[in-house]
Amino acid sequence: MIPPSSGLIWGLEMEILYQGVIQGVLIGSTYGLIALSMGLIYGVSGITNFAQGDLMVLCMFMTLTLSTLLNLDPYVSILITMPVIIAVTAVVYRYLIQPISSQQLMVIQLTLGLMFVIQNGILMVYGGNFQRVPSVLDGDVLVIGDFAVVQTSLLISFVATWGLAGVLFWTLGYTDFGRSVRAVHQNAKAAALVGVDVRRTQLIVVSLSAAILAVSASLLVAGRPIHPGEGLHYTVVALMPFVLGGMNNLLSILVSGIIIGVAETLGNVYLNGPLGFAVPYAVFIAILIFRPQGLFGSRS
Repeated sequence: MIPPSSGLIWGLEMEILYQGVIQGVLIGSTYGLIALSMGLIYGVSGITNFAQGDLMVLCMFMTLTLSTLLNLDPYVSILITMPVIIAVTAVVYRYLIQPISSQQLMVIQLTLGLMFVIQNGILMVYGGNFQRVPSVLDGDVLVIGDFAVVQTSLLISFVATWGLAGVLFWTLGYTDFGRSVRAVHQNAKAAALVGVDVRRTQLIVVSLSAAILAVSASLLVAGRPIHPGEGLHYTVVALMPFVLGGMNNLLSILVSGIIIGVAETLGNVYLNGPLGFAVPYAVFIAILIFRPQGLFGSRS
């Protein structure tokens, strides 16, 4: 048997690398979108919602229910899951979180408790087995050039993420509502003095964050297994870009999500088992050692 040439081995290695990077960019963009929803809430209220990932998993299982009962595709079911999760999140924020928003420790305890309530509620209804939501795009792939094979669902996620982010950035930058959000972010008391309804603005932003979660859930759930215990994973995956992006810079948060996605994908490609899953966390810790303010944060 003739051994493969070093050139062929090098070519295969580069193909695997390119494939991993592309997959990581596509998945990481959706991670950045989840972190973006977390950054929006933090920007206007200073609250970090540790139940963010579980709220998204709740959206995923609502999508599963709609697929089972009505045979709706994940991309269609978002028309139902979005208003439901917006209503649930708005009620929780208005009547549970907002009254104690000045007490950070109590807010953290409340959101952690909410995380366990959602997770165990899903477990009681659906059980502890992995579930799968079918989609019309199952198995569809797109070949890019001579080396990359990309799942069509991931490509749609990437395009939808940046499209939604573009609309969000435009809204925050060029509309009266966006100016109100920026005013509350900079100084809530001063914003109230000039006529901005701070509580209403915060509630709308929380609802907008929930809508982003519903979109993220539909983008991630298509054709992949889901489990009730995945919420913590998505919360941590959102927290890493959130911190790396400086916590307030929405574009930086989105870019940091891609960095985490690439680290996760390459870790799973080149390392087996738990070591592969640990790579994004190692990258996150390494960056914070050298830049405690985050990759895109300022030292001030």
